[in-house]
Amino acid sequence: MLEAFDLAGRIPKGQYSSIVEPLEARTAELQREVRKRGKSVIIVMEGWRGSGITRIINLLQPVLDPRGTRIHPIAEPNDIERDHDMFWRFWSRLPSYGQTAIFDRSWYTSTIVERYESDRMDEIPGSCIEDINNFEAQIISDGNLILKFFLHISKEEQKRRLNVIKDSPFTMQARYLRRKEGIYVLNRDFFMIDRMLMKTDMPASPWTIVEAESMKYGYVRVLQTFNSAVECWLTEKEGGKKELGQTYLIKTMAETEESSILKKTDLTKSYTRPEYKPILQNLQEELRNLQVEIYNHKIPVAIVFEGWDAAGKGGCIIRLAESFNPRGYIVEPIGPPNDWEKMHHYLWRFYTRFPRKGHITIFDRSWYGRVLVERVEGFCSESEWQRAYHEINVMEDELTREGTILIKFWLHIDKDEQLRRFEERQNTPEKNWKITEEDWRNREKWDQYERAVNAMIRRTTTIQAPWTIIPANNKYYARIAVLETVRSAMQKRLKEMK
Repeated sequence: MLEAFDLAGRIPKGQYSSIVEPLEARTAELQREVRKRGKSVIIVMEGWRGSGITRIINLLQPVLDPRGTRIHPIAEPNDIERDHDMFWRFWSRLPSYGQTAIFDRSWYTSTIVERYESDRMDEIPGSCIEDINNFEAQIISDGNLILKFFLHISKEEQKRRLNVIKDSPFTMQARYLRRKEGIYVLNRDFFMIDRMLMKTDMPASPWTIVEAESMKYGYVRVLQTFNSAVECWLTEKEGGKKELGQTYLIKTMAETEESSILKKTDLTKSYTRPEYKPILQNLQEELRNLQVEIYNHKIPVAIVFEGWDAAGKGGCIIRLAESFNPRGYIVEPIGPPNDWEKMHHYLWRFYTRFPRKGHITIFDRSWYGRVLVERVEGFCSESEWQRAYHEINVMEDELTREGTILIKFWLHIDKDEQLRRFEERQNTPEKNWKITEEDWRNREKWDQYERAVNAMIRRTTTIQAPWTIIPANNKYYARIAVLETVRSAMQKRLKEMK
């Protein structure tokens, strides 16, 4: 991919201003139009060490409106970032709708620096390439544009530039790139980087190789590519053409009554209160000790609660939380997204809440709202909720491969038990706050929600992130089943680490 490029390109003498000024004016105009349309542009700047990434960004910076632009220099991760999956810090930096983000180095550099144990690298594993392509596909599927630039120079030019900049005071990023005896060095890493570029050169997020021996020539290439890509992107959206992200759409499986998973649940399981109390106390004591081991082994734990209204999620969460030291866990109640969260990809607000290493996050409702309430109530399009199954599986696969214990509960009750609990709440003053008109409206759509739940469980149950359906007609049984499942998951992981 890189060998085919002629690095001799130069701007004819005396013509630079007449070429670059109209290009810059058009770039500024297009950025305003992107902001007006409420979508985002992500610019990725990669290249050989000394290829001039900072200089190109410095030239581009005054052209773009600073109120709508953020520049993210990627260097050594901080302590909080180290406690999360590698992509966490990039999710947290994604621009809100209407904004432009420029990444000075990106997930490509982080993949090479952070995901390798050996100092000598010949090939990037397929799993890393897949993670990158999936990450970009999720961004694009939300209607955003990714522009990826790789600044290319010759071996001789790199050697000359590195001698000039070796004493630069801005060494933070340079130290990061030297962690593996230096990366992006032409005479050693050429073929590895070339293969990485080829394998991530996707139709929806292609690479632009920028001939950067001449900074003026390279800058013009960046402007030309930005303008051409954004114009094409805006025209496609205006004309109602299929968005690039739609290529990742998953076809819906049949959702028949006969295939119902929920109807197979035995809801007669129960404990009496005298049986329940000693079992609960023993489980909570075990979980208290397991939390210490989880913390010492730096294992993140994410526990997801979904279920019918009045199924008892709150009671289960309270008993689970009572088991833990409050310094090591947090409960995240998930409601409708606020205005700021609506300005991002729907998964963004969950990525920013994922647990640090050694910590536990309990989600009271979760990202599954996309394929439940948003699907049934029409808050998103059919293509969006169908695509979400794949997006969620990708996210959870990434989480679990990076070491997170992910436990997912669906608390199941029957329709009669829900009615009994609704009426009890309505007729009991101290419980009246628990019931709303929305609960009654949701109940009228029971069959629609049941189909959505069956599809969700079927399509997002994986080996590493299975659903556990909790029979919850008896609240004592449900609480014990939840605590036992969490205990087993923690014990299993700790045993695997010995």
